[in-house]
Amino acid sequence: MSNQESLASNKNNFSQPAKSTAAQLYLHHASDETVPQGRLATDVGLKQLSRAFRIMFAKHSLPRKLLPIKLDLTEFKAAGFQYDKSSTQQVADRLKPLPLSSDGMKWIYHYDGELCVQFYGVRYVNINYDELVSKVDISRVGDCFRDVIGINTEVLKRDDQGRPVLQIERIAALAQPDYSAFLGKDELDVYKLEFQEYHNDHVVNWMRTVCSPNASTVADDSYLSLSRMPDGTTKIEFVALQQFPLPRIMVLLGFSRWKWLREFLTRRAYKAFWYTTSDNILARFYGKEFEIGCVKTRK
Repeated sequence: MSNQESLASNKNNFSQPAKSTAAQLYLHHASDETVPQGRLATDVGLKQLSRAFRIMFAKHSLPRKLLPIKLDLTEFKAAGFQYDKSSTQQVADRLKPLPLSSDGMKWIYHYDGELCVQFYGVRYVNINYDELVSKVDISRVGDCFRDVIGINTEVLKRDDQGRPVLQIERIAALAQPDYSAFLGKDELDVYKLEFQEYHNDHVVNWMRTVCSPNASTVADDSYLSLSRMPDGTTKIEFVALQQFPLPRIMVLLGFSRWKWLREFLTRRAYKAFWYTTSDNILARFYGKEFEIGCVKTRK
């Protein structure tokens, strides 16, 4: 299946949001804390520029938010509902033959008016697997993602041990990378349906895009897993298929046509994302707090 077919499959998998226009979708899910899709006039406005400076230089001062869950969840709660992992599994299969970079990452780029990235990151940590999974709840790893400013979660199904196995999350996060706030990239607002698997030697959280009320996300499907290594330590893996609209000012200035610049900036952004996210997972294990974007220096 091609990249475009995967994205089409992703967008058509959940029929409920597709019935609405973009404006209707936003209005239905809006609250006092939601951020609408921007436009060039607002990108250069004082309010947006002021927020962009805070994101770049005082990110820790930004308030957290909890966006309401307003989806009809009947389909997902049905006894016969089957979670579809295929979009992310196909990405993992495509990336498997590619060599790892020296810092444990792989990429596939595709550009057709928007930048689509297929990404793999791995990190080996000298921490006992059983100890790590006892302190890091796989169903809450979204809290550790770089620059998340709020996640509202509703658990839909649990296993016989009371652990979440299916949940819906509405995630608010700062646009990546941080400087894109100056270039007209919108704050992320996206619903994800998540499926958790618990095995003796690995746990996985599968995350699949349902819809994005402010059109900030085209596709953001992924999984994050923790696995036991032969010596008892832990491997952290992340696989993602992500497609976001390009920043409007970047497109206006023509920078989006520079392939070398797109790929250079994208690689830097994904490295920062993966380093910070995996650091935050370790911070959670060690009982440290982490602010938006980074781990606090104090316990």
